[in-house]
Amino acid sequence: MLSKAGFYFPNSGKWTPDSGHHGFAVAASLSEYEALADSLIDEIALIPHHIILSSEEFTHMLWRNTQGFQRFVDRILTVADRVTVILYLRRQPDFIESNYLERLKSRFRLGFSPYAFARIHEDLAEFPLDYRRLIDVLDRVHNIDVDVRSYDSIRTSGALPDFLSAIEWPADHSVEECRVNESLPIVESLKNFYHAQMQRALSDAEERAIELIAQPLPAHPRMDFRTRRHLIQQFAAGNLELANRFPLATLVEAVPEEHVFGDWTGIGDVEPPHQESIWQVTLDHLFSRTFIEIVQAVSERLGTTQAALEQQQRLALERHTQISTLQQALATTQAALTTTQTLAFERYAQLEKLNQALVQTKAVPKWRRIFRR
Repeated sequence: MLSKAGFYFPNSGKWTPDSGHHGFAVAASLSEYEALADSLIDEIALIPHHIILSSEEFTHMLWRNTQGFQRFVDRILTVADRVTVILYLRRQPDFIESNYLERLKSRFRLGFSPYAFARIHEDLAEFPLDYRRLIDVLDRVHNIDVDVRSYDSIRTSGALPDFLSAIEWPADHSVEECRVNESLPIVESLKNFYHAQMQRALSDAEERAIELIAQPLPAHPRMDFRTRRHLIQQFAAGNLELANRFPLATLVEAVPEEHVFGDWTGIGDVEPPHQESIWQVTLDHLFSRTFIEIVQAVSERLGTTQAALEQQQRLALERHTQISTLQQALATTQAALTTTQTLAFERYAQLEKLNQALVQTKAVPKWRRIFRR
């Protein structure tokens, strides 16, 4: 399909047959990188198509190894006419929510709130969430065209159609989008978090406790509005600057208002304002030390209850075994009694026959005596 549309997706630098080109960005050494780059150049040198290279790791490479990124661009330009960098930016709060749950798959140990606030000033082996700093670095890379796009504006329609329009994909070659790397169910993310905190496998009681806690939870919990408010305020100026430079209007997000109770006193039957948001379960609540303590308490109670149930089951099994033994003994006794009764009836019948015979025997001589007379 790519070839017919005039595009090519190289195999060099891919970790698996269906992955992106992560190898170039995370090469363990310069020699490994050079070998991958040589392989890429050899692969695409004779390809008469546009080349697509794709990896989220290129963002990390750009930020943490800018010289390596420039060297990579220079190598590509030996066999390509020009290089265009297409970069998607996402609202920082939404990115933090998604990225945190993704990190939990790798036994990430920070709670959600510490992670969210740490990412304001720390890279944590990623890239700055003040996107101006990232774009400043991209501006220093020579011989490239830059196309910065909004991820938030395409969340409904999908990233693929937007990307295809960016690379001028032929309209007569339709492509259906297939989503991969879907987010885990919230119960699995909670188990990953608990596992990372405890640094051991979960017990059956802990697994059950987390499953019980997760049952009433929303499928996609969001961060606390105060956390979101802080993040929006922190990056508002930079996002506005980038929105004026690139078509990134959706990057600018309104700051949520503070919860104001006004004249409400809590007395009487009048419900408090903002009740839904006040009672909402958030990522800040779930991925926290409090959640760990709750799971420990619930799992301990479940463990005690389970142990009591198992003890009752053992006692019930013992009683069942005893009853079965008694029933077998009773059945044996019943069978013996039945046999005895049968024998008794047989003996009784025999005695009856003997008695009849005896009566007959006594009657014969008397007849004979009478006959003789």
